[in-house]
Amino acid sequence: MTEKDRERWIAILDGLPADQTPQPENRVAVEANLSGFLGNMWLSATNPEIQGVSVAELQMVAVQYFLNRADAYAAASLAAMTELADSPGGRRAAVKAVERLEKLGVSAPSWYGEELTLDECWEGGDVYGDCRTYFMSFRASSGDFALSYTVEYSDFHFDMVTACGHHPDIEELLRPHRERNARFADRLYPPRRCEPAEVYKHTIRSLTDWDRFCVGGDPKLLDFSFVSVRALWKARLRMLPRPEVDAEEMVAPTDEEQGLRNGAFLMYLISGHHELDDPHMRAIDEMCWFHGFNGFSVSPVSSFVFLERYLPGKYEPRDPVIDAVKELMPDFVAWAANVTDVPLEAVPHLRHSTGRLLTGYPKWKVMDKDIARIPRPRSL
Repeated sequence: MTEKDRERWIAILDGLPADQTPQPENRVAVEANLSGFLGNMWLSATNPEIQGVSVAELQMVAVQYFLNRADAYAAASLAAMTELADSPGGRRAAVKAVERLEKLGVSAPSWYGEELTLDECWEGGDVYGDCRTYFMSFRASSGDFALSYTVEYSDFHFDMVTACGHHPDIEELLRPHRERNARFADRLYPPRRCEPAEVYKHTIRSLTDWDRFCVGGDPKLLDFSFVSVRALWKARLRMLPRPEVDAEEMVAPTDEEQGLRNGAFLMYLISGHHELDDPHMRAIDEMCWFHGFNGFSVSPVSSFVFLERYLPGKYEPRDPVIDAVKELMPDFVAWAANVTDVPLEAVPHLRHSTGRLLTGYPKWKVMDKDIARIPRPRSL
């Protein structure tokens, strides 16, 4: 880390106006505020333009800043950092810094070291397995606290965090999801209680997928609420049971599975009196192979990734296979939904969303191998 880096971060930490500084005894406000600072530090550490400055280095700048400030707000921020810092070293440094401030006569907030207990876990989302919102609430003598965390999943993509939130009352986080999901009951289910292990299993990978994506992409694509809540969510996950997360193993369909699915879809098409030629047969093979990776499934997101990420990386836009895919894709999603576990009432939206993608398709000009995503197991 250069001195210029250090000075820039000191200026950022020092830039919060006095009237916007959280009250030290308000644990929720202090943790939310610090989580935003730590999120910006993490974002900077993953920014290709300043690679080489680590999260650990940035956290030590924060520890030193709060030590030098030596007031009640600094003590509260360091107390929060003992839980929220990304690295164990950062958390240990914060503990020592709190002790140093106490020797200087600056007391830690009354909530420092209090017991924080997990209260409830909830999940809500769509029936296709493309999107989930997880909720956690916690009890503490200083005040309750709840978090929400929305992830979109894809087999040929990363886990994309699209929204986060926090509130003292979990019902305030659940309410808008209950109302929205009730309006779209054909494809969304209302929030329901779930086990803590499910929250951990289905969100842990999103924290590292984003690391991988940002280093090779544009950090500005990150949702701002995710940057602000990331440290809080990661810290609270450390309180949950840690089930074994499936290894990142890519399981392609076997030749037997591929042949059976190709044959089943072909019979479905023949029963509908389709006239098929060689490009159609190749299109059938592509559709069944892609949607058969890591287990056969179909969803609005898988249709998007297949049409907009997989095919452009393999074919020229005027290839006869592309025309065949455009012709057969509506039949494919209807058939695939029927032979998988997509509820009957959710099929119309699946067909509608796929149809919108096919309007004016293909939209790319030439083959783009860089756009293709490497297959990966879906976290959900």
